Amino acid sequence: MIDLHMHSTYSDGTLTPQELLNYAKEKKLKAIALTDHDTVNGIESFLSVETDILQISGVEISIDFDPGTFHLVGLFINHNDKNLKTKLEKLKKYRRKRNIKLVELIKNHFGIEISLSDLQKDIDGEIGRPHIAKFLIDQGIVSSTQEAFDKYLGKGKPLYIAKKRYSAIEGIDMIKKAGGISIIAHPITLDLENEQFDKFTKELIEYGLGGIEVFCSLHTKNDSKFYLEIAKKYNLFISAGSDFHGLNKTDVDLGITNCPEKYQKTIYTNLLTYYEKKTKIILS
Repeated sequence: MIDLHMHSTYSDGTLTPQELLNYAKEKKLKAIALTDHDTVNGIESFLSVETDILQISGVEISIDFDPGTFHLVGLFINHNDKNLKTKLEKLKKYRRKRNIKLVELIKNHFGIEISLSDLQKDIDGEIGRPHIAKFLIDQGIVSSTQEAFDKYLGKGKPLYIAKKRYSAIEGIDMIKKAGGISIIAHPITLDLENEQFDKFTKELIEYGLGGIEVFCSLHTKNDSKFYLEIAKKYNLFISAGSDFHGLNKTDVDLGITNCPEKYQKTIYTNLLTYYEKKTKIILS
């Protein structure tokens, strides 16, 4: 019914915003959010499509964090917000510098000639690690995106280069000023124990954190059960997203959020409430 986390060709997905909406219609989804990595450039195209599907403008911001990986999703953002666009543009510039270094790393590590233009094909935005993973698959170096990250692109691996990120407080502030709801995306990737996550969430609420992506393709039932308890404990928005990337992540399909139907209905109802009245969302 809903999917509040997906990527288009404006970041590291393989479908355009129009194609995402077409596919969502095939999947009989009622509400979807476009949440490209560190960019809102695809939102205008996304919102311009006439459809019965509830279209939610979003973004996924890379956050500086250890020990794991922290992404912050913003929903219902004003994609024309000057502060948001300015700060995201800075991240794009850092990403471009990183990609130049990454191409050199690939040449040195594998002895393969490659240029940024080779990687830029069919991409409307910036090159990301999934694009590099696809290149490694095409070259026969790995057999899957997961293998590419496990062996070469993940943290601490030979082709990993850290990129510029904002702090959690800065990310929440960016989303808040753009009129959106800030949500911890796939919290399992934070690599925090349950008590640590509880404490961490409570701290972020003081700065304006609005929700948790309780249900997603990376979570087991037990994971989602715990995150649901925390969301309810602090009266946070309960979100659900597939983190769909198209052919760059073939094991995850659009709409597969592992979210039970009763929660999908509740989330959809509250999305409509927020969309229509712009009031604070409170889930029971």
